Amino acid sequence: MKTFLAIGFACLALTACQPSGTNQKTAVNANAATPESTIATAPKDYSVKPPVFANSAPDTGEAVKFPFADFPKVGTTAKAGDYVLAPSYNWIKDAAEKGMDSTRFIWYVQKMATPDKENSELQFLSERRKIPNPYIIAIPPKQTAKKGDIVLTWWQSGSGMQRAIVVDDTDTSAPVVRYLDIDYNNPAKSRDGSTTIGKMDEKILPDTFFKLKEWDAGTIIAVQDGANLKKAHVIRVAGDKVLALENGKLQIYSKASCRPVPLVPNVQAGDRVKAPRYGINFSSATVSSVDTRNGRVFVKFDGDNKDEAIAFGSVLK
Repeated sequence: MKTFLAIGFACLALTACQPSGTNQKTAVNANAATPESTIATAPKDYSVKPPVFANSAPDTGEAVKFPFADFPKVGTTAKAGDYVLAPSYNWIKDAAEKGMDSTRFIWYVQKMATPDKENSELQFLSERRKIPNPYIIAIPPKQTAKKGDIVLTWWQSGSGMQRAIVVDDTDTSAPVVRYLDIDYNNPAKSRDGSTTIGKMDEKILPDTFFKLKEWDAGTIIAVQDGANLKKAHVIRVAGDKVLALENGKLQIYSKASCRPVPLVPNVQAGDRVKAPRYGINFSSATVSSVDTRNGRVFVKFDGDNKDEAIAFGSVLK
């Protein structure tokens, strides 16, 4: 498989279109996590291209088994030809043969070939395979989004499932977004050669995103596990069960043990909050400032002397 830079989801990891406008973030102290003071100049070429899939022969074999026997059987709302998000097939096969404990996942864009009640056939880049529906995140076509909305998509000039905040809604069917699951201070350069990937904007393609609400696939939940409050991403909710991605591995939790994290935090400087420290467990922190345009809350964790940039959708008050 082609090697991708993966940052953000499951430690997943933009060609950027930088729209005109004013940065709405309030000032932060000198130890801040290098927040933006101005909006970067857009590169000349910020377009992205649709993913290219082979037209493979149908999969005539049986679907691999879903390793969690206690998770309810579910369908899919995806139609033939729709974009979907799902892990690479080799990981799905590994999970069925070796178990979930030895398998780590990243969700990538695929295409729905043939939906079915329990197992659906996806067109991966170069093959068609039947997989259990709990792995599949449907992306309904013809969606629109406005400035400030949080959407689910993938990093369209890179790879991997991403939450994103809309920063320009001139075209509501193909908005400009800032990705939220790429670390804000990641030093890797984007395609313009100067702006870093955590501070790039990108105009995404039509039919490749949907607006998020609590408990949707891709949203963050806080999971109570003894004294720890763990961070996880929802993959699928069915009845009282939640299939969640935690630090790259799939887990099943009771819905009662999970708390949805607000998509847009209602916080301001000075507020006491909980946020994922090192991207894992929620820890106590104090808000230094809020960047509403780019979807970041700058916090200082208890005992630290510098600010950390935490994405919207990951902060509990």
